Amino acid sequence: MTSAVERDLAAYQGRLLGLVPPERIRTVAVPRPAAALLARYRALPDLTSSIADVLDGHGVDSAIPAALLPPIAPGQRMVGPAVTVRHGPAPLNAGHNVAHRTSPKLGGLDEVTLSEPGDVMVIDGSGVPFASNIGGLMATAVAEKGFAGIVVDGCVRDVETMRRLGLPVWARGATPRTGKHRMELVEFNGPVTIAGVGIRPGDLILGDTDGVIVVPAALIEAVIGEAEEAVRKEDVLLAALRSGASPAESAAIVAPEKW
Repeated sequence: MTSAVERDLAAYQGRLLGLVPPERIRTVAVPRPAAALLARYRALPDLTSSIADVLDGHGVDSAIPAALLPPIAPGQRMVGPAVTVRHGPAPLNAGHNVAHRTSPKLGGLDEVTLSEPGDVMVIDGSGVPFASNIGGLMATAVAEKGFAGIVVDGCVRDVETMRRLGLPVWARGATPRTGKHRMELVEFNGPVTIAGVGIRPGDLILGDTDGVIVVPAALIEAVIGEAEEAVRKEDVLLAALRSGASPAESAAIVAPEKW
């Protein structure tokens, strides 16, 4: 019997290089929010902090602080649905793979082909913490595809290339050590855990100077409406503060416990 993944992969016939074993693809049909909805998120002045406050009200704590996953360049912002990658240690060590010219499958360009412009590539590389999960060549392919950004629980390399590309990236750190002989693709578009936060394909990934936050797919529409209302109230409060409002007048606009 043909699986749903096999049926979806048929649409990419002739475009894939065989870099991702089909049995390691959990899904190809990633749910993606409407462009108008994403534009509303991008318009928020304080992106991740505004959404973190709203998600607290839904009992969701999905903030990843910049202390854990810092942006590679100042001023980065990112809004887009997740496509997910999970890396693990290669079965044989790097010395053996180099000596015998064997290369564990890492997905590479096929992961880009199976994604859409505006996606965020989320990579769980925690299984091999000090090797690179993505470097300059893949970063160039990702940027040319029009990805909104990359989030890596692990290291990256060729950071200067990523900065020149203007590609928003959040990662644990940087390393010269390649991952191509040290890790392999475990699963594409399955659930991953990034800095303790669970992420599924289609969840909305937001990033700025403060860090990264994840909006579960089921809450994307509700959360932006609440965030926009909070921003409107804060705008009124800021105008009042600038005009010399008293503490009582300010507290009447936004309750002190919300500050």
